[in-house]
Amino acid sequence: MNSAGRRARARSLEPRETVLERAAERVAVMVPGVELAAARVFVARAVSIPTLRSLEAYLASHPDALTSGSSDMPVSVQTLAGLVAVAGHEGVRVPRCRRCAEQTLLRNQVEGGRVCNRCRRYVRSMPCAVCGTDRGIYSRDPQGNPLCSSCTRRKVEACGQCGLSRRVKTRSGDGSPICVNCYQAPKRTCCRCGVTAPTYAHTDQGPVCEACYQQPRRRCGGCGQARPIDRRARGTEPDLCGRCITRPRRACTICATSHPAHPGARQPVCLACRDAGHILEPDLTELPDRRRRRRHETAHDALRAKLRSVLCDPDHGIAEQLAPLTAVYDHVSNPATTMQWLHERRGAAGLLGELAVRAHTEPITHELLDHYPQDQTLHHLRDLLVYAGVLPERDELLDRIDPWLDNLLRGQPTHHAAILRPFATWHALRRARQRTRRRVVTTSAATYVRSQIRIALQFLSWLDEHGTTLNTATQADLDQWLDSTSEYGYVLSSFITWATARRLCELTVSARPRSDPHLFLAEDDRWHTLRRCLHDDDLPMGVRVTGALVLLYGRTTTRIARLTTADLQRVDDETYLRFDEFTAFIPPSLATLLHRLPEAGSPVEQAGRPESVTEFLFPGRSPGRPSAAHVLARKLRAHGINPLPARGAARAAWAHDIPAPIAADLLGIHITTATKWAGRTRRDWTDYLVARAEHTPQNSHAPSGQTR
Repeated sequence: MNSAGRRARARSLEPRETVLERAAERVAVMVPGVELAAARVFVARAVSIPTLRSLEAYLASHPDALTSGSSDMPVSVQTLAGLVAVAGHEGVRVPRCRRCAEQTLLRNQVEGGRVCNRCRRYVRSMPCAVCGTDRGIYSRDPQGNPLCSSCTRRKVEACGQCGLSRRVKTRSGDGSPICVNCYQAPKRTCCRCGVTAPTYAHTDQGPVCEACYQQPRRRCGGCGQARPIDRRARGTEPDLCGRCITRPRRACTICATSHPAHPGARQPVCLACRDAGHILEPDLTELPDRRRRRRHETAHDALRAKLRSVLCDPDHGIAEQLAPLTAVYDHVSNPATTMQWLHERRGAAGLLGELAVRAHTEPITHELLDHYPQDQTLHHLRDLLVYAGVLPERDELLDRIDPWLDNLLRGQPTHHAAILRPFATWHALRRARQRTRRRVVTTSAATYVRSQIRIALQFLSWLDEHGTTLNTATQADLDQWLDSTSEYGYVLSSFITWATARRLCELTVSARPRSDPHLFLAEDDRWHTLRRCLHDDDLPMGVRVTGALVLLYGRTTTRIARLTTADLQRVDDETYLRFDEFTAFIPPSLATLLHRLPEAGSPVEQAGRPESVTEFLFPGRSPGRPSAAHVLARKLRAHGINPLPARGAARAAWAHDIPAPIAADLLGIHITTATKWAGRTRRDWTDYLVARAEHTPQNSHAPSGQTR
């Protein structure tokens, strides 16, 4: 054994107290102001018996271990640096994650340093064996192939509440599983509004609900202002607010560092150089001789100037067919929202400017817009053009599916497109358009059409991977695929039924098991929540009206979102609300809120309304469109009102109090569904129906179809 080996052998036999004392001395030397006794406590708390010697060896070989901030250090050294820094000693740098720059224990070694547990899956990414997407490895299949989080099969058990086999979200006190649909987040009293609602965040003052939560502000690394941070610091990138994320990156005039520069800067200077005193342009926003106007007028003038600069061609001016677009924004209630869309939404001004140029030589049509990337910028612009009368109205939710289908099938094998395109066009879309004759198209209906196509494509891709085709697939293959996917795999039944009818296969998908409604609001809680909606002025007006309609009439948020001002009728001193073909009497307290709702306005910008456009009680973000149903539901849940139990309680109460045929009209459900609700309440209405047939009351004041 050489001399180095003998010295290592001797160190391994040293008593623990000796090694601890030597490590504490090294800490006291590295960090000025740390006494030896305190250093001994820090080392003892940072390590366990097996890691003490490796810690002392690392400190001996790295004299700057506690001051370098390098992420490539053992976990015990990271813990020691954190303890010394928390004690208030200056000069100690706690290592940060190499990817997200968060200060936490870095247990995962990667090339060039260490990362936290959350970033590990992103750093060590590779193509998923199922979907082929280059994502972080979440798990591996029995053969050792990598799987992403979306393709990993979650453990399923029979839910202790609904009885269905679903992914377990949590467990009750007795250990029974609770699925994701039955789980309800624990509720606490919000420290700001006093409402008992699901806790969204914990602050120093106490729990806060989602409605009261405000993102904390800190200094932005781009503009230097205290603003909510949209992108946290990563590596050499500082914290950035939402405004600086969208700004173009330019080289600093002083140090040549690339940074998000002010759009009007002629000599951009980064924040670090500005902090050092290098300010080349003190005023980047206004000229000293600019004539001042009131803030409201200035915002409108800025919006008109921005629209003119985007729509106006230097040689031809504004195209005639786009002229109504400028008139729409003459009297907007909040022009800052439109300015934000033009400035911050990626490609908004560029897309509008390109259409303005093409409008001089060709008509602006829906078919022309279908050739552009189908993103939210284009959807908002299309709604704006329809609202202004430039484009005709169409079933937008369904008509978006054709270009989406083209993009989906563009990179797929030819034999997949040959099957999926007829299925999508002549079955899924055709049935959805047939349903529009009886009811309005909803976002859920369009999402279901897309889901049918996606699930069918996943199944065909799975067959290719297993060396078979749709024509040769067996029932065992289908059952194996259904067993390996989530419960949404049963959406494949429509495709299998369509393919079997055309003799493309001989397969069947069993019906997905259904359960009766099991989430109900107690009757006392229902009336308490209803009184809160009617009389609590702290709740937003839209939340009060939506919650009251759900709690009183058991209506879905989908139907409530499409209510218009024309549906609200006043006869003498009474108010009625029309739901489809049924008109319901509205109690005076709720009627007052409904009449105040249009006056309260929407928090979202609404342009000057043309006379031919429908005025919705709950306007959405896009001009001329109602608010999305899931947005109304989310607002209710944010204020402690769960729509599903509230709607179930209302339907159960009406089914118990009135016969099924009347309940079907009042609640907006099918007579079969109303009969099932009546069966759950167990009440016989035979005598009532006989008496009602003999003595039918007459009401000459109420509109047709109304009930009181």
